[in-house]
Amino acid sequence: MTPRSYAPSQKVLHWVVAILVVVLVPIALAMANLPDGALKNALYEWHKSFGLTVLALALARLLVRAARGAPPLVAGLPAWQRRAAHASHLALYALIVAVPLLGWAGTSACCAPVMLYFTLPLTLPVSGGMPVGEAILRVHQVAAFTLVALVLLHAAAALHHHLVRRDGTLRRMLPGRTG
Repeated sequence: MTPRSYAPSQKVLHWVVAILVVVLVPIALAMANLPDGALKNALYEWHKSFGLTVLALALARLLVRAARGAPPLVAGLPAWQRRAAHASHLALYALIVAVPLLGWAGTSACCAPVMLYFTLPLTLPVSGGMPVGEAILRVHQVAAFTLVALVLLHAAAALHHHLVRRDGTLRRMLPGRTG
């Protein structure tokens, strides 16, 4: 049975992941451009921890979506927009899993240990040292920029639905709303 609206858990997971992704971008830019030191190291640790949190929440999102499904797209969308919506959502889900996995693997290879919030060691058994780690982290960076571009496209589409089409697409993902 297809649900008529998103469950509160789906909305919370959506917005928490969105906020974390938005927070991760300036942290990544800052840590990459700061000179070596305590601040840079702290930003790397926060970036890794937030990334692992995004991965856990993304997996939870996928489980909830598999169990509950999602409401259908609004009526009246042209076929190309339906295909674009499905393709972009699939890409967003893939990237919110792949980007943190790549970062985790790359960091585990080159720069262990990986600590979750400075306490819990979660280093993956990836060998190869710095050359392998750097190669994986280059893919992580490209995937992350792709994710940012898709998030911007996703937000623009949501605003288009809300401000131009006025069809309730955005409202149905807002907390406390049924669309």
